[in-house]
Parts: sequence; C-alpha cells; structure tokens
Amino acid sequence: MIKTKFLPIQLLLIFFIFSSPALAATPWNLEADRILSRDEENIVEAFGNIHLSRLENLLQADYAKLHTDTNQLYLKGNISAYWDGDFLEGEEAELDLDNNVGWIKNGQIFMAEEHIYFTGEHLEKTGENTYNFFQGTVTSCDDEVPPWSIKSSRGEITLDGYATLWHPRFRVKDRSVLYSPYMIVPVKTERQSGFLFPDLGHGSQHGTNINLPYYHVIDDQRDATFYTNYYSKRGVMPGLEYRHTPGLLSKGLWRADWMSDKERHDSLENEPSRFSNDGLFRPNRNRYWLRGKFDGNYPVTGWSYKVDLDYVSDQNYLREFKAGQSGFDHSRNQFLDNFGRDIQNHDRLIRTNILSAARNWSSLGLDARVVYSDNLRYKNDNLPSGQNPTIQRLPEVNLNLFRTRIGASPFELQASNQAVYFWRESGTRATRIDLHPRISTPLRNVFGTLTPTAGWRQTSYIVDNFENDPAVRDTENSFQSKGIFDLNINAHTSLFRIFELSPVPDLNRENAGQGSWTRIRHSIRPEIDYDFIPEVDQDKYPRFDSIDRINPRDEITYSISNTFTRRKDAVAQGTGGTEPSLRTSYLEFFRLKFEQSYDFREARRREQSDVYSRRPFSDLLIETHINPGRFVSFRNKTWYSFYENLITEHEHRLTLTWPGKMSTWFTLDFLEEIDDFRHRRRVDDFRQRINEKISLVEVGTRLDFIKNWQFTFIYRSDLESRRDLERSLGIIYRHQCYSVEFNLTETDYDHKYEIRINLLNLGSFGG
Repeated sequence: MIKTKFLPIQLLLIFFIFSSPALAATPWNLEADRILSRDEENIVEAFGNIHLSRLENLLQADYAKLHTDTNQLYLKGNISAYWDGDFLEGEEAELDLDNNVGWIKNGQIFMAEEHIYFTGEHLEKTGENTYNFFQGTVTSCDDEVPPWSIKSSRGEITLDGYATLWHPRFRVKDRSVLYSPYMIVPVKTERQSGFLFPDLGHGSQHGTNINLPYYHVIDDQRDATFYTNYYSKRGVMPGLEYRHTPGLLSKGLWRADWMSDKERHDSLENEPSRFSNDGLFRPNRNRYWLRGKFDGNYPVTGWSYKVDLDYVSDQNYLREFKAGQSGFDHSRNQFLDNFGRDIQNHDRLIRTNILSAARNWSSLGLDARVVYSDNLRYKNDNLPSGQNPTIQRLPEVNLNLFRTRIGASPFELQASNQAVYFWRESGTRATRIDLHPRISTPLRNVFGTLTPTAGWRQTSYIVDNFENDPAVRDTENSFQSKGIFDLNINAHTSLFRIFELSPVPDLNRENAGQGSWTRIRHSIRPEIDYDFIPEVDQDKYPRFDSIDRINPRDEITYSISNTFTRRKDAVAQGTGGTEPSLRTSYLEFFRLKFEQSYDFREARRREQSDVYSRRPFSDLLIETHINPGRFVSFRNKTWYSFYENLITEHEHRLTLTWPGKMSTWFTLDFLEEIDDFRHRRRVDDFRQRINEKISLVEVGTRLDFIKNWQFTFIYRSDLESRRDLERSLGIIYRHQCYSVEFNLTETDYDHKYEIRINLLNLGSFGG
C-alpha cells in the first residue's frame, strides 16, 4: 500500500537512517512545502523549498527523492549545498549520504579553505577528499566573469593536494590566451611535489633569465627544490635547495649553485669596471656558491649546535648574481627569516664558515667552535696560495662565567675565558689561552647606582711556528705570557617628573570616543662611564686579533638622556549595553640624548704636539628620536666638533605616513673628510683616517591613494660625486584574485625590469 502524506509549508520531519548504525544517533532534518512518503518502496519525496540538514551539512533544492534503504538522495532544481566545508551549486545531483560521494550536473564547487571555484558540466565527488569534473573551469576569482580562469576538458581534484587538468586553456576574461596538453594546479594547504612557477627576467649584464624550480617532498621532515637557471649571456646554472627539520627545535637549510660561465676575466684589463678597484681578476669558468645554516637544539642533553656555511668560487660571484631565487639577496633573506642570523655582505672578500656546539649551566656557558675563513684574494691565481696569511681558528673554546655573587659578600664575579689554536698557511701559528676575570660591587642608594669593576686579563701563547713575524721570529721562547689590568667605573641615576595636562574624562556615554593626553612623564638619566687600561708594550707577542694588542685607555664618557612619555586616556563605548570603560595607553614620543668623551691620555700627549694640537674632547653626539603618533617619525644622529666648529657626521631618517594612503621617507648619511690623527670624530673611534667626504641621500615614497593600486619610487644618490646610485619605480595592481607587479631599476652598471603576475592560490610567474 502506498501511503501519501501532504504536509503544510515549513513543517519539520525528523527521520533516522537506520541502515547505518554509526550514524543512527544523528538525525537528518527535512523541511519542504510538501512531503510524500512511500513506505513500501522505501522512498521519501519532497517538493518545493527543500532544506535538508544534518550537523553542519546543509542541502537545498526544488525537488528531492530519498531512498531510505540505500540512503541515495536525488536532487533537482536550484541546488545549493554546504557539504563537508565546501559549497556546491547545480541543476541536478545525486548523493550517497552514507559515503559522502555523488555527482552534480551543470554545477559549481567552491572550496572555501583554498578559495578556489570549480565549475563544470559534470562534477563528481569520488571520495572524502577527491573530485572529478568534465568540461570544467578553475579560478580563484569571485567575479561573475572571472579576470582569469583555466578551462579544461577533464580534471581530477584532491584536497590538500593538486588539481590535475587535461587540455587546459588559460583564459583572460572569456578569451583563451595559453594552452597546454596537461597541467597541475595546487589546491593544497600541505606540501606536495611539483613544478613551481618560473622566474623570468632580463638585464643588460646577464641577458634573458629563466629559472624553473621543481619542488620535491621527501618526507614530513625533509624537502628539496631543484633549480634550472638559464642566462642567455652566461650559461646554465643548476641549483639545489635542501631543507630538513630533524627535531622540534632543530632545522637546517642548505643551498648550492654551479655554472660554467661563458665569460672569463683572465686579466685586470678584462675585469668589469665596477670590480676593477679591488685589483683582482677572475680567470675561472667554473663558478659556484655553497651556503647553508643549521640550528640543532636538544633540551634532553642541554646541547645546541649551529652551522654557518658560506663558500664561494670567486670574489665576483656574489656581486654579479644578487637577484632572483638563486641570488644573494634571496638567500640572505631566507637565513634571516628562518634563523635570525645574517651572512656577510656580498662584497666581503673573506667568507666565514662556523661549526659550533654550546651548552649553558646555571652560572657557566661553554661554546666550542671551528672557524674557517676563506680569503677570496688567494683564489684563482690572484695571489700565491702558499703565502696566504688568513687566520683559521681550529678550534676555539670559550668558557664564560656569568655574573655571580660571591657567597654572602657584596661582590660579583664574572669571567670570559678563551682557548684557541690559530693556524694559517703563512705566518706564526700558536695556541692562545686568554683568561679575563672581573669583579664588581654595585653600590645603590637613593641617589643612584655606582658600580666599580676591576679585571685582569692574562694572555698566554704557546707558539709552534714562527714565520713572517719580525717581532717574534728571533725569539727562542715558544711560551710567552702577558697580564694587563683594567678598571671600569659606571655611575648613573634617574630623575623624573610628571606634568598634568588635562583631567581624565568622565566615564559616561556622552564622552564615548573622546580621549586626550592627560599626563607627560619627563625622565632624565645622567650617566658617567670611566675606563682605564694601562699602557703595556705588547710588540714582542704574536698578533692574531684585537685581544693581542690591548690599547691603553684613560677616558671618561658622560651622557644625559631625556625621555618624554605621554599618557592618553580615552573613553571606550560599552558593548552589549555595558557601561563605557577607560582605556589608557602610553607612548614614548620624544627622546634626546647628548654624549661626549674626554681622553686623559690625549690631554697629556707630547708626541707631535707641535704638529697636532691636543684635542681630548671627542665629538658631541646628539641623538634624537621623535615619534608623536602614526604620521611622523624622525630619527637623527649628529656628531659636532667644537675644535673644527662644524658637523662631522649626520645620520637622518624622516618618515611621513598617511595610514592607508601614503608613506614617504628621506634619509641622509653625511661624513666629513677629516684627518682623525688630530680630530677624534666620534666617541668610540681610535685614530682613524677619513680619506673622503661621503654624502648619500635616499628619497622614497609609496602611494596607495587609488584603490587596488600601489606606486613606489626610490632614488639614491651620492651627492659628493654627483652620481645616481639607484633609481627604481614599482607599480602594483591588486585584485581579489590576482596582482600584477612592475619594477624598473637602474644603477650605474645595470638596467633591469621585472613584470610579475601573482595568481591567488596558484603562485606567481615573471621576473
């Protein structure tokens, strides 16, 4: 017998799927204009305004037929669904409610997490995370006519994986512009192997550049990227990037690039003009750069390990290949982002490689390391390798005693101790043991803090080879030792006063949103620091670094810092009927510091006093920081000489910001040409010679006035030589699902342009 039920609009029918015991406890809720139940055929039909829901899943349609024995649901007309986190629309569909699979005709699937639309004549959900589609379109754009899309005759989709497309056509609006017989599109939040979008570029030095990366997942802790980097004027540069995380607190990043360069500069005459000032040439064609960093932290043992690798074939490699995914700038940013440690600048001719192991206890710290310095001057037949005096620290052990109170006494003890073996191809080799204990006693009272510190540095040498060192080569004593006393006295205090500006606003609804500066705190910190190191003749000892020549000091440095901090009180509107609340914020909006030193040794100097007058006062350092709010920021350091009656150095940076609209910055670095034998330019200098006047300026602006558009302009110039160092223009257009970026950069030796297109969820291409 057929039993028919006609139900009024919005009547709720709750039924259970008894064929699936695991799901029997969770009912399906059905709402419709009319419901027809055929008990003998195990069919329930619904007509008009159908809403079928269970937990978070929701289905809507004009018509539905459910086979209660198989849980097969057929839908037709204006179908829309929220199904396992995805949104589905279509004209006709059939779903298996037990297995969460089915098909939909003339429909669309929107994967919310990946923000990708798949539209097709026939879409199938074949598994928990897999879909198939025919005559479909893929896009990340919300527009009715998407700015870009990929139309394909057939495709397979795996969530947290890839969409595999056959005969895809890349479309701009409704026009096909590119075709490929096969394509893989990432629709994932987890890692997956595959080709990445290439870098494309052109420059006057290297010609056209194409870099095609392939990303390979090894396992959960390891992956690698293979690069094929082509330069039309230089050749092919293959590369490898390897990443691994062997532990929760451990990680490593290693990179290597190699090329057989079409160009070689086998004489100084053939050297490019921008490199000619170093007096070196590059005859080699085989060029490479190995770099990497590793951090290993093992809390169970307490040990931590670090590796810094930076080994390059020649002195010009890093200066020539700075841009792109395989260039110096990209690697430097990777290391800073992942490890917080920098690598030496691209123009440094000595590259440092370090392997270290460290462990800390409550009052002791141990750091053992091997340091290898690669001197590029002695590579490629520039200078004879057998005469290389570059010092290697093989090994170095540092044992430091942290500041620790001595029993119940008022004294505190700290020490820095080092043992290192200095090896080099040419020159004296020796083991050096340096012990530097220091004892201090902070004296505190209401007027401030006075901390005297006395130390003794005992340095001993065990020399196993005397070579090319006139001061020590004739000695027969392989063991040498010296001791030097040092003293430091630091005194500082802090004074402050609070100025009342306006009363705190009353807490009432009329004052909601109102706020003002209510107080300003002015803090003054005067500080005096005195250093004394006696003069000790050290010429007979080997010299490896600054510890071997401790310069005498008899100097006092005095400074005064002024800090202004405002307090702002504002009445915040209560939510949900609650009463208004008071919100207080603080901002250090102005800081002014003066600092100068007086050198007692210079005041007593007799050497060449008839040629160079005594000038014991250093330049006066004036440091200013102004930050009143979001709109203006000004930082300044200025050194002024009372002897020369002029400013010897400037460091300025002014930033003007209109939030969301514009940002402009101006920097000026200025250095006067001064013979420092008769003029102490700044507090921490010691007898330097400034041979040229330097004046560098940078002006930049970023404009965001036009919606979706950003314009950036940067100009850098050397005012002394009247030479433009860099001019760059950047334009970015951002849409909801893509962005287009154009950059033009001109320097005195290269002209480059870059066009990059970024597609939401698909990556970027260009260069």
